[in-house]
This record gives sequence, C-alpha cells and structure tokens, in this order.
Amino acid sequence: MPAVKPTHRWRLPAPPDEDISALSRDLQLPELAVNLLRRRGHSTADDIRAFLDPSPGRLRKPDLLPDITRATERIIAAIKRHERILIYGDYDVDGVTGTVLLVSTLSRLGADVLYYLPHREAEGYGFSAQGLQFAIAQGAKLIVTNDCGSSDYDTLAAAAKAGIDVIVTDHHELARTKNEERGTKNEERLPQAFAVVNPKRSDSAYPFRELAGVGVAFKLAWSVLSALNRPREELIALLDLVGLGTIADIVPLTDENRVLARIGLNAIRHSPRPGLQALLKVAGIADKPLSGYSIGFMLGPRLNAAGRVGHAELAARLLLTPDPAEAAALAAELDGLNRSRQALEERILTQATALVEAGRLAERRAIVVAAEGWHQGVIGIVAAKLVDRFSRPCIVVALKDDRGKGSGRSVTGFDLHAALQSCAEHLLAFGGHKYAVGLSLTRDRLPGFSSALAEYADGFPGDVFEPTLHIDAVAPIAQIDDAFVTALERFEPFGPDNAAPLFASLGVEVVGYPRKVGKNHLKLAVRAGDRTLEAIAWGRSAEIVNLGGLSPQGDSPQNLIDICYTVARRTYAGRTSTQLTLRDLRTAQGT
Repeated sequence: MPAVKPTHRWRLPAPPDEDISALSRDLQLPELAVNLLRRRGHSTADDIRAFLDPSPGRLRKPDLLPDITRATERIIAAIKRHERILIYGDYDVDGVTGTVLLVSTLSRLGADVLYYLPHREAEGYGFSAQGLQFAIAQGAKLIVTNDCGSSDYDTLAAAAKAGIDVIVTDHHELARTKNEERGTKNEERLPQAFAVVNPKRSDSAYPFRELAGVGVAFKLAWSVLSALNRPREELIALLDLVGLGTIADIVPLTDENRVLARIGLNAIRHSPRPGLQALLKVAGIADKPLSGYSIGFMLGPRLNAAGRVGHAELAARLLLTPDPAEAAALAAELDGLNRSRQALEERILTQATALVEAGRLAERRAIVVAAEGWHQGVIGIVAAKLVDRFSRPCIVVALKDDRGKGSGRSVTGFDLHAALQSCAEHLLAFGGHKYAVGLSLTRDRLPGFSSALAEYADGFPGDVFEPTLHIDAVAPIAQIDDAFVTALERFEPFGPDNAAPLFASLGVEVVGYPRKVGKNHLKLAVRAGDRTLEAIAWGRSAEIVNLGGLSPQGDSPQNLIDICYTVARRTYAGRTSTQLTLRDLRTAQGT
C-alpha cells in the first residue's frame, strides 16, 4: 500500500501525569474532558465549573478602565445640554456592533446622537479627516470613537482645535515613541483627546487587556447607565451585540471575553433585533444551535462584506432597524455582497499565491506580496489564507499610484505588531494586534520593508514557521462517545486561546471505500474496536488512491492509519451524528 504522508508535523502531548478519576466523578464529566481542561489551566473543580458555566457575575465593573469616569460625566453632560453626539466607528463587525451599541444606548437616554462609519477604500482605517468634517457640518460637540482613535493624532488635534471634545474608546495597541532624553527607551504616546478609554494603556489598572472594541463600548455604556440608575435590563439588552462583535473580532476568548461570548451566543439566538433574526435566516442557521463557527464563518463575513466591498453603513442599518421587512431586504443585500467578496478574494488569492511561488518568497520567514488593483477590503482574508498555506507571517499590500495599503496575519508565536514596530522606519503608519495588523507605506519603501521584516523573522526559532499540529490529546475512538461530545460542546465558543481541541487516534481502520465529495474533499469512515465514526478531510480527496487498498478486516500496521481531527455534531437531512473533521492523516506509525 502506498504511504499516506502527513502535511504537518504532529506534536503529541505527554500522557496525563496524575489520576483524575476522582475529579471526573465529582464533576460528572468524562476523564478525557477533564484532562483537556487541566491541560488548559483549569486545575480545580471550581476552575472547571467556572469555565464550563461562565457567569455574568464574573464580569468586572468598568470603574478601573482609564478615563472611564471622565468619559461618563462628559456624555451625561452632553445629554443634559442637548449637545449633538457623533459615534465614530470602524468598518468591521467589531466597530459596527460597538457603534450600534452606543447609538442604541444613547438614543434610549434621549441623546441627540448620530453615527459615522468610514469608507474603507476612500478613507481607510481610523478617525479620518472626512469624518471630522462630517461632525463639524452636523454641529457635533462631542465625538465618541469606537474600535479606533488611539493613533489618530492629527485628526484628534484638529478636532480639539475645532472645539469638539473627543472620547476615544479603543482596544488597539497604542503607538510608542523614542524619548531622546532617555536614550532608546520607548514611551507610550497618548493621543490628544478628552478621554482615552483603552485597557491597553500602560497606566491602565483594568485587569484584563484583551476586550474587543465592542467590549470597551459595552463598559462605557455600563458606566453611563449605572451613573443614571437605569434598569439592569437595558444593559442585558446589549449582550447580543457584544457577543457578536467579540467573537467576530478574533480576540482571545478567555476571562471576560469568554463570558461575553458565551452569554452573547444565547442573546443572539433570542435577540429581538429584526436585523439579527434576518441575518440568521439568510445564513441558513435560524433554527440551528449557534457556535463560534456560526459567528466567525457565517454571520461575521456577511456583516463584514458591507465594509469590505460596499459601505459598512449597510451593516449598521441592518442592526439598527426596527422594521422586519427592511431587515430582510438588507440581509439579502449583505448576502449578495458576501458572494461578491468571496469571488474577489478567490481571484486575488490565486494571484498572490502565484507571486509567492514565482518569487520563491516562501523561502523567507516572512512574506510580503504586493500588486496593483487588489481590493483593500479583502487583502486581510487573503493574508490569512496565505498564512495557512505557507506557515509564514504574511502581509498583502494593495498598491495604488505611489502608495500601498497592507494587511497582515501571523502564525502562533510571532508577534506581527512587534515586528512592524521594528520596521517602523519603512512605514507611514501601522496598527493592530499580535496576529493581525494594517499598515501604509510608499511604493519605494516596499523592498526595504520586505527585507527588514524577513530579517526580523530570522531571529526566531525555525519551528515557529513549520506547519505544526499541536495535539491536545491522544484518544481512542471509543472515548469519542455522546457523553464526551456533550461535554465538549460546553467548551464553546471556540476561538483564540480556546481553540477547538485537536485529537489524535492512532492505528484506526478505514471502513468500506473512501469517496470524493464536493470539489476535492475526502469522506470516509474509521473504526477502532466496535466504534465507527464518519470523517471528512477538506481538500484531501487525492488520498483516495492511497486509502483504497485498505482492508476493513486487516489488522497489520500497513493497513492502518493515524488521524488528527476535531470533533463536532453535524445535522444533515434531519439526522444528527458525530463527525470527525480531519486536520491530517498518515500511515500508522505504531506509536
């Protein structure tokens, strides 16, 4: 039989180092589930219960956020004085949900409030000069940014000169500048604003740094509602938006973000917003259980499509409208934009991949690829797919005239934002997170930037850039039963720092004949002992040639395979079953 070769290096975990049977009985959980939880740092029964059943009681009051009291008092003063307030958001799901959250809250309080979302291509990320001019034309006396503003120094200074107070609510890293008097020490550069509410400020006493932009907006709304002694129900009514934006923004789903994401899923399912219900329907999941996948790959992309290939205002209107008929029409329009986005993304991905391969760019430890005519709205998605393919941090740059705007994604263990800081001399501006960044530069600095980034990456261990599967547990298929899958569903929602657990089962048999499904996917059944499960491997249909000779009755190692997979329940044609999604497979190695 031809060998089935893995596409990744498998990093298997060490066996559990202690008996957890007593803890398993106490929690009434399968031992495999308890082992997973302990590996993720939940060592006691109380820790595990808190993780599996995240309580709203674990949400911290907003008081410790920097400038939160000052921001709250200014908003209340604006409401009382009938000053016009402009909410200035970002064009992604995080920014749109944060904008809608603040607009909804302030409208309910009787404020004179309107909002502004920038056009991605015409204005780019951040608090733009066009947005400020809109605020001036509308007579706004107070601007509240969401999911942006921390590095928009020039526009904020112009707003102050125009006599407009600006409250920045954001969650992005703040820029740092070299202090000439102190040599090489980098110091945080705060923008000129009335208040800067950002948990990542160096002077922040808030114990959790990783709130999404909508999470910061939620804390500000909480502070305002609390100061005005408003009913608790008004805060609870915002949790659908917070859950949606938090999961879609790919922030770590730990600590408060896990609480907001988990209770947000339930809030989305039962949301009274016609826009959310219409979006669930057009995505085909109105009557299905919601998960992190539902938000990240079904709702989120449709909302993001507005800002990527249209205007984000469309998504905001969907979430704000009280009219079910308008909501249905807007959701259908977003669905169409998402299909356009997918086609555009596929074309650019094909071109970018060809450039990487033709230039042998994957031989470098960091990839920068650029071209004329690429749409800025999808280059971030293209960068993420290049990372998946080449296991390198990737930056995709859309060139126009003498300028370029880029978006980057990274691999685990490589802080891309820190990398850009080291290459800042080549850039006009940059911002973002550890694993997702945006930047701008002049065309002539592109070669120097590409070389500097690759040189920086050369300082990292080689295994950071190897395609590696970090397997959570080696599990006999017999342990993947209904009780375990039920326990695993309580780990949801999955996302950064709470990834869907990855399992390996060694020496399993292929039952019957594998078959090709869809474009190039592999469908098969695997068995160990008396337990048989269905499995699918995306993009691996070519392995049928190698697997076709396996005998279901054979028990020699050459007739067995090792599989690496995630587990989930799938419902098709009214039948629900457990399915393994294979991340990799190989001829059994007898380990």
